[in-house]
Amino acid sequence: FVLENDLNDALKNDVFQKFLLDSIYYSIENFRKSYNKTKYVDGLIRYNKYSRKDVCRILNWKNDISSTVYGYRTNNEVTPCFVTYHKSNDISETTNYNDYFVDQSTFAWESRSNRRTASPEIQNVINSKRILLFIKKEDAEGSDFYYMGDVKIIDDSIKQDFMPKSGKPVVHFKFSLKQPVEDSLYNYITKVHSKSETKTISPIHPFKILEQNEVNEFVNCIPLYDIKAAAGNFSDLQISSETNWISLNKPFQYTKDYFVCQVFGESMNKIIPSGSWCLFRKDLGGTRTGKIVLVHQSNFKDSDFGAGFTVKLYESNKTVTEDSWTHSSIILKPQSTDSKFQDLVLTEDDLVDFKVIGIFLEVL
Repeated sequence: FVLENDLNDALKNDVFQKFLLDSIYYSIENFRKSYNKTKYVDGLIRYNKYSRKDVCRILNWKNDISSTVYGYRTNNEVTPCFVTYHKSNDISETTNYNDYFVDQSTFAWESRSNRRTASPEIQNVINSKRILLFIKKEDAEGSDFYYMGDVKIIDDSIKQDFMPKSGKPVVHFKFSLKQPVEDSLYNYITKVHSKSETKTISPIHPFKILEQNEVNEFVNCIPLYDIKAAAGNFSDLQISSETNWISLNKPFQYTKDYFVCQVFGESMNKIIPSGSWCLFRKDLGGTRTGKIVLVHQSNFKDSDFGAGFTVKLYESNKTVTEDSWTHSSIILKPQSTDSKFQDLVLTEDDLVDFKVIGIFLEVL
């Protein structure tokens, strides 16, 4: 690595140098705590979540490539494949690919439509020295994918076929995973929640509640909030003498940004079964559109918790002027198998005591 002139000049500023070094040391410490040797695969940690841009950086590709990766792309004989396991109901027939787990060691995957086995794009996949598989359960989870590991194409599994409704040519593959997917993640991704089926939540907590003498706040634990017990005018989360502190049953970087609470109700059951213990990150600003959020507003009528709290998919409409912008409305969208749950539309008057408490990360 060689420092360029711009960075050399910037490093003469003591404040800039201090912040840069702090960021570097933090990154090293964060990696040291989250690194798991048994799950480390050439720059990635199996079952960690990554965006397309993350993957391009780790593979040392140019950042602008990430905007054209879409489902997959081969570069330098490496092919990362990004799969949304449960497709949206309104997806077009030409992108409704038949991707699924055959078992915990085998994944069936389809190319883009209008592709044939002889096409250069498919040959690039076939001849890749490394193929990486990334999966997210649904689009509502956001833009990050679980890294399932490196895969290899199973001999004689490549098959020319056609999409059932559009009739467009497509190429089938079967991948063999180098390591079988862990039971918990496999069950989470593949599970379909239907109206006639109730998914049961294990009574075994996915965390350990610490004794008081074990607690080192935000060093070895994060708070577990009981939102059902919150008062109606309680619009934030605070530490009290009754707060339980928990350590997660997996490697985790504990900071003040994270907390866990239990989510009840059926309005988000496509993603969060009622009774799930969920990990949230405190809202730090920035865009929330397309993310699942825990919010508070005193007049909520369909709260999953009571006390004015609810969990929904966030969308917003903005009014833009020459000098600024404001929210004209915020739409909180359920993700449920039950059609009785409708969008919550909050207008300007509703937003006076509206507060985003946390961003949903995962079901534990």
